Amino acid sequence: MKIRNVIREKIAEKGHVIGAFVASGSANNCEILAMNGFDFIVIDMEHAQTSCETAVDMFRASELYGMAPLVRVYSPYDGAAMSRLLDVGAHGIMVPLVNTPEQAKMIVDNTKYAPVGHRGANGGRGPRWGNYEDYIHTANDGCLTLVQCESLEGLSHVEEIAAMPGIDGIFIGTGDLTLEMGLKFTADTCSDHQVSSDAIVQAIDRILKACQDNGKISGIVTLSAEDAARRINQGFQLVTCMNDLGFFASRTKAHLARVNELIEK
Repeated sequence: MKIRNVIREKIAEKGHVIGAFVASGSANNCEILAMNGFDFIVIDMEHAQTSCETAVDMFRASELYGMAPLVRVYSPYDGAAMSRLLDVGAHGIMVPLVNTPEQAKMIVDNTKYAPVGHRGANGGRGPRWGNYEDYIHTANDGCLTLVQCESLEGLSHVEEIAAMPGIDGIFIGTGDLTLEMGLKFTADTCSDHQVSSDAIVQAIDRILKACQDNGKISGIVTLSAEDAARRINQGFQLVTCMNDLGFFASRTKAHLARVNELIEK
């Protein structure tokens, strides 16, 4: 058996991958998303309740249908969790609020094996208990290390971060970046009509260019089909188009409202 980087394979094939944040902690939701053709998910362990044990079940449900499970950890200083989640089978790690090259290097140290980083060797589920061929020497390419640029400080260092060996891509958090710029944050902050100030547009363009100039994966959060398609056409390669709990909340609210409207008629 050989480790596969499903996200890189699909980007090479079609130029982009489409995914979803999963905040529910539900392996069933992961399985449904995978069956429906999503390329990847980001299991949220920054803002949601998911445990490491639950995450492993979510990995398995995703892998059944060829969807890549990534995990977002709590902070750049959550190094132990980064290594442990890779050890139990995450296909990659996403790290929020990465502001400096020093933080980026610390993340690489926790997610990549020597000589790139200092991740500790193991024989657990990540390397499939030794069944992955030459895992220690292939995991650096097989597992993704993604950092989020979502602050003014991070934006000021984005070219240095993008150039760092071991950083595989940068994912833009438009919500937090909007807050940092003193703009109003709403539930629709990630949509085009909210991401419309010149400052935000220029920041997004700068991050995308830094990725392209350094051959790194460019990613961004969106909340609608239209926004996701627009960002892909703009050149972004890794795009989320929904959060499972947010989607469930909005769709059930709209569905109930429609039922009540029909009753009143």
